Amino acid sequence: MKIAIAGASGFIGKNLIQEILLNTNYDIIALSRSLKENNQSERIEWRKCDLFSVLDIEKGIEGADCVIYLVHSMQPSARLDQASFEDYDLMLADNFGRAARKLRIKKTIYLGGLIPENTNDLSRHLISRLEVERSLSENIDNYTFLRAGLIMGEGGSSFHILLNLVRRLPILVCPSWTQNQTSPIHISQVTRSICEIIKSEEHFNKTYDLSSKDTLSYYNMLKLVAKYAKINRIFMHVPIALIWFSKLWVSVFSGAPRKLAYPLVESLKHTLLPKKENTYFPKTMEALTVEETVKKSLENIDNFSYKFTRYRPSKRKTVRSVQRADLPKGMNAEDLAKEYMQWLPKFLNPFILVKVDETWVYFCFLHPKIKLLILKWSPNRSTIDRQLFYIRGGLLAAKQDRGRLEFREVLNSTTTLSAIHEFYPSLPWYIYRYTQAIVHLFVMYFFGKHLERLAKKREKNGN
Repeated sequence: MKIAIAGASGFIGKNLIQEILLNTNYDIIALSRSLKENNQSERIEWRKCDLFSVLDIEKGIEGADCVIYLVHSMQPSARLDQASFEDYDLMLADNFGRAARKLRIKKTIYLGGLIPENTNDLSRHLISRLEVERSLSENIDNYTFLRAGLIMGEGGSSFHILLNLVRRLPILVCPSWTQNQTSPIHISQVTRSICEIIKSEEHFNKTYDLSSKDTLSYYNMLKLVAKYAKINRIFMHVPIALIWFSKLWVSVFSGAPRKLAYPLVESLKHTLLPKKENTYFPKTMEALTVEETVKKSLENIDNFSYKFTRYRPSKRKTVRSVQRADLPKGMNAEDLAKEYMQWLPKFLNPFILVKVDETWVYFCFLHPKIKLLILKWSPNRSTIDRQLFYIRGGLLAAKQDRGRLEFREVLNSTTTLSAIHEFYPSLPWYIYRYTQAIVHLFVMYFFGKHLERLAKKREKNGN
């Protein structure tokens, strides 16, 4: 059997590769943004894969029997990002699902987050996890969704946030949310569970919660971290939630980037516990208690040298922009692309003209000969629910290799994502950022408002 792992170079991916090599005879396709040398084992084949490209994913997972999706988009992916992490997560999951469906992958496993019993007022982080599950389930037949809370172990960002807080703060002021119960799990139990679930069809189309054998409050877990790290600290309980303040001080004192720390802390206002009827414990190893999990995670603390990943802007000044809107009932992505081409010259009249010539689209300024952007529609890569245009020139575009514009349907055709990928502007970077980039957001905002009015009109007319 051949297993493809998306997110293979991350904390969970690295540990999963070791688990598969040690305890199975599976071959591995490891997907990564940058190509890595295959010097670990002959059973591993590293493939460079941009998950924002459906074509890249198709090439990446080709030949796999099972794919494991470990991707969460908390870091920027271009020099300028105009999107929320939720929209990125949704787009990546939709890409992955489309590719898995086309290649008829036999099984897909996704590792997400625990969801509280009460799903009202979920944090953005948890809403995103549910959207990823929904997107994958709409595209693929045989899936298993695993949900875990805090995954403990050397190299895990959430674990090192806790450890750094204990290391750096002599007095830990603990807001009321630290009294919420949690059930963290050690990375070894996560990877063993995944390997067991790969083997059997009995897990098709099921959702499992992964956790320790018991629960503990975050407050008492911080005390356990201090105990097994052999650090004396003073803990003070404050009966106020202070979520907004907690996000700031967790980021500052743990050293974690805000784009990582803020969504994670926001989710802590919920009690995230496994559902007993859905909990999965690995059958080939004994499940650990929370205290055993913390102790095991800190076994090699003297050798820890973890650093949070810091985003380094790309040398090439590329742009990625994703905007979400409700899709009017009865419309598809093909309709949406046509609507945009018709709406834009009316909205920016008389400055912008749009000329469509078979597969070519020209965005012109005042006169058809002054071409700002030139797009070429890709009939081979487009479908009725996804329209793809490659950027092929114009005064506002530098030489492009992967620049593209797309419109797609997601979430059972209730939502649309309009996106620009890998766009390379011709304007000097700082001029672009404060002119063309802002104009694009302005235009897409009002296009979303246009779709809202169109949806109401179609509903009124009974369409």
